[in-house]
Amino acid sequence: MVGSLVHRGPDDEGVLVAGSAAVGMRRLSIIDVAHGKQPIATQDGNLSVVFNGEIYNHADIRRELEALGCVFQTQSDTEVVLQGYKIWGADCLSRLRGMFAFAIYDRRDESLFIARDRIGIKPLYYASLNGQLIFASEIKSLLQHPDLPREVNPAAVDEYLSLRYVPGPQTLFNHIKKFPPAHFMVWRKGRGDFKRYWTPDNRPAWNGSKSEAQEAFDHAFDEATRIHMLSERPVGAFLSGGLDSTAIVASLSKQFPQQLKTFSVGFGWEGDELSAAAASAKLLDCDHHEIICRAEDTSLLGKIVWNLDEPIGDGIVLPMYLLSKLAAEKVTVVQSGEGADEILGGYFMHRVMKWASSYSRYVPRLVQSGAIMPLVSAMPESLLNHAFDYPGDLGEAGKKRLVEFLSVLGRNSTAEQYRFLISLFSETDKRVFYTSEFQAQLDQHDKAREESALLDFNKMLSLQFEHWLPDDILCKLDKMTMAHSLEGRVPFMDHQFVELVMSMPPGYKSGLKGNKLLLRNYLAKTGASEAAKRKKKPFYIPINQYLTSEPLKGMVNELLSEGSVKKRGLFRWEAIRDLRQAADQPGFLFGKQIFSLAMLELWYRIFIDEEQGWL
Repeated sequence: MVGSLVHRGPDDEGVLVAGSAAVGMRRLSIIDVAHGKQPIATQDGNLSVVFNGEIYNHADIRRELEALGCVFQTQSDTEVVLQGYKIWGADCLSRLRGMFAFAIYDRRDESLFIARDRIGIKPLYYASLNGQLIFASEIKSLLQHPDLPREVNPAAVDEYLSLRYVPGPQTLFNHIKKFPPAHFMVWRKGRGDFKRYWTPDNRPAWNGSKSEAQEAFDHAFDEATRIHMLSERPVGAFLSGGLDSTAIVASLSKQFPQQLKTFSVGFGWEGDELSAAAASAKLLDCDHHEIICRAEDTSLLGKIVWNLDEPIGDGIVLPMYLLSKLAAEKVTVVQSGEGADEILGGYFMHRVMKWASSYSRYVPRLVQSGAIMPLVSAMPESLLNHAFDYPGDLGEAGKKRLVEFLSVLGRNSTAEQYRFLISLFSETDKRVFYTSEFQAQLDQHDKAREESALLDFNKMLSLQFEHWLPDDILCKLDKMTMAHSLEGRVPFMDHQFVELVMSMPPGYKSGLKGNKLLLRNYLAKTGASEAAKRKKKPFYIPINQYLTSEPLKGMVNELLSEGSVKKRGLFRWEAIRDLRQAADQPGFLFGKQIFSLAMLELWYRIFIDEEQGWL
């Protein structure tokens, strides 16, 4: 199990076998490189910890613990977590500022305390079998355990088709679960219960002025980027040319005198942001490096799926993998802009949700059904494209999806509308694709979902913390960076910064003047002020182009062939055949669906069939 995680920790290995427990870890040495070997035990030997992550305020906590009489053997943040638990128990979690997944074994009663960070920046999986708790940072490690069968969870396959990722707590394996973010568990005598210790709306609503809010935002953001520089190894930053990464680099450049190493990926076409990233890097005096993602790089998809543990049907995983490989040649730690869109309302879907709220509230249902929906249905796709800020075409399929969305407004909760917007395959689509046999398997699973009627924009943003952030956005960053023994850090996900931004009124974040207003105002005062004026630009991966080129074209022909589809038994061959033929039509939706299905079949080949040759 430990050996399968070498890429996450190439520097060291540690194992403890005691009583009824066996715990192990692989270490990527970043803090107290010389002496922070794990597992670390208390001096009396009663408590032992294995820890993954970084605690950015560990020096402050250390001083507090030393004042209480604690004596430390190392300078590592890992030992601070251990001593903090010894003094404060589960309450130690409220003091930790950072990203983490850790387990503390207590020899006295053979119990295990296990916890995951507030937002789910660091992954953690577990299985409970026959009174055993089996846990690891990656699924591939759990699968080394001889008691764990490789059984597929049909309900998770269904969710994957909808979302392009599997939302927690489930995984694609029947017996493996995702440990929920912001929770801890005490496992004792064959059972354990989860307890939540944090929510993103942890702070009272902001009651200051807009200028005071901006001042607080600016200070908190600089503090977040500063503490994320904590490292004894080289630190760099991803720089896409967009607002989020440019803001991080601008903040670091004004706080640290040394030249920051920055890394960008593009696609060799005029629509990417390489030129904008290079311009920002020059303005901010960075040591800048670039890489181009090309069609031939799709040969790496097998390695990417293996590193992800579960398929993520988003083509962005390919450039992220290449970018991480490039960065790992120069640095050990990299800061990245994940999470900014989620807390500042930066996505197109956020604007749609705000618009939809007003539309369903003020436009009478008769006008919606009798005038607006027929008008949209008759409108040329080329005209609709102007309202849709995406480099690809909406196409007929995209227009149908828009009409379907308009039809559900006012009838479903905001949670259901949000789910519809982020879904790749709609419920209608899936009914067409599934075989009767697979549908029967699904019917045996409880697919009930908790839906909540959300009352405002901030609460809609909070919905993303349930699974979108930990199971998709942050998971991609962690798995693609750690594939190259590179630690990805996300200052926008610093929990104190998240609490502050989430407490502020929606109009401070998004309005008539654009989106992410607080961040734009921050950037306007830096050396990269031009970036503040840039329009939000989706990170577009030319999947449709790759699908017509080798090697992806050949891979899809194999993975989604008639023989392969019928052998798997999930989908009707006729539906897959029609989808593949439709990919030649205008519109980006079909290409995304084909890519997502190919990633799923690739996962089956690697993790279920254990087929050789894909890595």
